[in-house]
Amino acid sequence: MKAILSSFRVFIRQIVRDDMLWAVCLAPVLAGLFFRFAVPAADRWLAQTLDGELLLADYYLLFDLMLNLMTPYMFCFAAAMVMLTEYDENIAVYMAITPVGKTGYIISRLLMPGILSVPAGMLATGIFSLTDWPIGRLIIVSLLSSLLSLAVALLVVSFSSNRVEGMALAKLSGLMMMGLPVPFFIVSNHQYWFSVLPSFWIARLGVGQNDLYAVPAAITSVIWILILYRKFERKLSG
Repeated sequence: MKAILSSFRVFIRQIVRDDMLWAVCLAPVLAGLFFRFAVPAADRWLAQTLDGELLLADYYLLFDLMLNLMTPYMFCFAAAMVMLTEYDENIAVYMAITPVGKTGYIISRLLMPGILSVPAGMLATGIFSLTDWPIGRLIIVSLLSSLLSLAVALLVVSFSSNRVEGMALAKLSGLMMMGLPVPFFIVSNHQYWFSVLPSFWIARLGVGQNDLYAVPAAITSVIWILILYRKFERKLSG
């Protein structure tokens, strides 16, 4: 355990020393400020301009879900960038044969950032939310968001050979979040075409106020993780 914690401290130092990754980890705060203050202000302005009701109020929950998912997404993106740098410099392969081991390396680079992203997501949502969140549902959604973000990190690391490719793939992996707006805009059963995306079930949980949707959300995330982990493990083994 001491070796894993030491490896994790090295990981944190790499993020702190990298201006881009440091900014990435702060991005949820900036997004939260925008969602919390700019969105309602724009909504009120539109209502006054059009002499009508608030237009965005029905989508405040969507903004909350986006922020909750964005927080672990950014954490795990930073982790993926660190791992790609280490892979490019052959550090990852070296660490896999040190006392840290391959399992310890994965824990310090993926699992621990994922775990830390859960309270971070809860905190960001609690501070900047536009809607009321029962604490139980906030915990569940934050856990599911972290699980999905681990899958995204594995996707980026597994199919990229360097940071440049990783950043390009991270933009495409944002499609994993495209399930969030679906229940808000598609009310027919056609929305279930997006059921392979864990983000769709997270949004269904929020819209339907039914915690049972956490089950398919967790299952789809785990399936993605298992599929991508095999690819990642083969890459790490050289």
